Amino acid sequence: MIFLILSANAFCQSEENSASAEAEFSNSEENEVVITHLWSLDFALLATQLTNLGIGIGVQYERQIVPHFALKGYFGHAVINTRYEDYYCVTVSFGAFTEWYPLSRQMRKLYVGMGGYFDYLGYVSDESQNEESGTILSVIPQIGYKFSLPWHLLLDVHCGYKYAYQTNGEIYGKAGDYLKRGFQYGLSLKRVLQQ
Repeated sequence: MIFLILSANAFCQSEENSASAEAEFSNSEENEVVITHLWSLDFALLATQLTNLGIGIGVQYERQIVPHFALKGYFGHAVINTRYEDYYCVTVSFGAFTEWYPLSRQMRKLYVGMGGYFDYLGYVSDESQNEESGTILSVIPQIGYKFSLPWHLLLDVHCGYKYAYQTNGEIYGKAGDYLKRGFQYGLSLKRVLQQ
């Protein structure tokens, strides 16, 4: 009889402890700023183009659609010195992604994403009157982790693999570095938009 009472008491205490731990976890997530909208500037694109004697910038916007799931849109524009004859490449990029956050109901912590890019390339040259253009369609699976920072900021550490499955037109010189397939990784600083 004493054994049954002690066992019941131990079981009740373990249930209370797990309930309080669960409540603390939910309260800690509730006390944090609710993240349903994010935006960021893509300075990695700017850095890449500056090393290639060009310039570029990108913008990302992310929005939660339901708990654990979000959509992300991307727009980028760059001017690249191809270092191939006297061609410069002007690019416009559009991207769309879906993201799943298994460890959080908001847009923070671990996420897995899937999406793709549409890239338009236009070549201009001072010497040649012939202008060329091309398009590239690519798909990218991604994985990343968003760390919470002060001042309503998040640090996004991510990697993915870019696979270009359809290419129309030529890719000259350093334009290939910008649009190449393969593993991609980066750091992004994202700003939480208040509702």
